[in-house]
Amino acid sequence: MFRSYYGLSFNPFDKQNAKEKDRFLSRDISEMASRLDYLKDTRGIGLFTARPGMGKSFALRCFAKSLNPNLYHMEYICLSTVSVMEFYRQLCSVLGVEPRGGKPGMFRAVQEQILYLYKDKKQPLLLAVDEAQYLSTGILEDIKMLMNYGYDSLNCFTLILCGEPHLNSTLKKPVHEALRQHPMGRFILFVHTPLPFPAAITLCVQRPAFVTATFTIEGLIVDSS
Repeated sequence: MFRSYYGLSFNPFDKQNAKEKDRFLSRDISEMASRLDYLKDTRGIGLFTARPGMGKSFALRCFAKSLNPNLYHMEYICLSTVSVMEFYRQLCSVLGVEPRGGKPGMFRAVQEQILYLYKDKKQPLLLAVDEAQYLSTGILEDIKMLMNYGYDSLNCFTLILCGEPHLNSTLKKPVHEALRQHPMGRFILFVHTPLPFPAAITLCVQRPAFVTATFTIEGLIVDSS
């Protein structure tokens, strides 16, 4: 009902209608995009944290959309409340390898596939793990070992960890020191600042959803006349 009242052809604030090309480039979104762009070539570890609903996942989607699929292989995982074995099965699934041989077999299969993507296909993996604040200590420890290639002398893929701010505290614990010290794996701390609301609204109302309604910055008054 509100769409007809305000002269809308669709709801421009619905995340299902959010298109990558229509994104609002706030300072934080631009910063996250530039840091992701840096990470894709250095093949390190990126840590991006913010409160829920601030656009981390959408920023990842925009980044994935911008990648050349002939040069990069990106995968996204959001089910983080799993055991170590279930995490390995997820990795096998997204990489297209058989989850067999127990943990040692899956570890070897995942590493070999990542190395194949990097050396043979020339399409290094970018693995994004969303909701990473729920990852168990066992999974974080195994991630460090998965990134060990050639006696820890080769960076074959990029790991992107996205989560809520308390993930920073988790990774500061002594048990995760080895992960923090991973070569080329500098943790990039990312905290969203408040969204410039009027500018974001202005961008939304410029989208084709608005047929007759107009918005003004002064008080964001809707004039539906």
